[in-house]
Amino acid sequence: MRKTTLICLLSILTINSFAQEKAFQFGIRGGMNCSSAWVNDVSGSKFKLGYHIGATVDYQLSKKFLLQSGLFFTAKGSKQEDLDASSYVGGRPDWTHTFNQLYLEIPIYAAWRMEVSKSLDLILGAGPYFAYGIGGESKQKLNSGVWANGETQHTWKTFGDGVFDKNLDWLHNEALDRFDFGLGLKADLAYKRYVLGLGASMSLIDVMNNQTFPELHYRNINLSISLGYMF
Repeated sequence: MRKTTLICLLSILTINSFAQEKAFQFGIRGGMNCSSAWVNDVSGSKFKLGYHIGATVDYQLSKKFLLQSGLFFTAKGSKQEDLDASSYVGGRPDWTHTFNQLYLEIPIYAAWRMEVSKSLDLILGAGPYFAYGIGGESKQKLNSGVWANGETQHTWKTFGDGVFDKNLDWLHNEALDRFDFGLGLKADLAYKRYVLGLGASMSLIDVMNNQTFPELHYRNINLSISLGYMF
């Protein structure tokens, strides 16, 4: 009877210890994005400031290894000078395209935890992310001169057909596909329940809407800094 009781107690302690090691931990995180894009036909690309905010979840595989994920609302974009310039014979157009992209994003990172001190950990992670565009407006600004109608800029929905004037619906500007898939890297400093993070990511697929511009290619690039709290 005593042996049976002892075995049961040891089993409960083992299961409890295993459950603690495998526990989920949830948190919140927000911060700033500094994003741009790789585009194959521009004279220059500039970074654009944005933001991200969301909920995180960590799954502890062992004392040193974990899986990290979450759901984020993130604002990315870029400024492109003389986009699609090579299609114009006789000189480059003097215009700037500004892409504003709002996404719901899910990263799935494998991470490694290193103890720096009793209350400070360094966490390094890498893995894929999946994103879906839910909004945003893009703009084409003519930097010198005016178009025939007297205007100097056009605006249209980033994730759409590129039409900027319903009365001229046969004319299309550059639009993006909603789905994005890429690879990300991150480094976190975790002090007790507080987290300071740095991240970088890039699209692995072309997100340009190739139905209207089959020769153009667009891949998101993003750098981020964030603050988080783990519950």
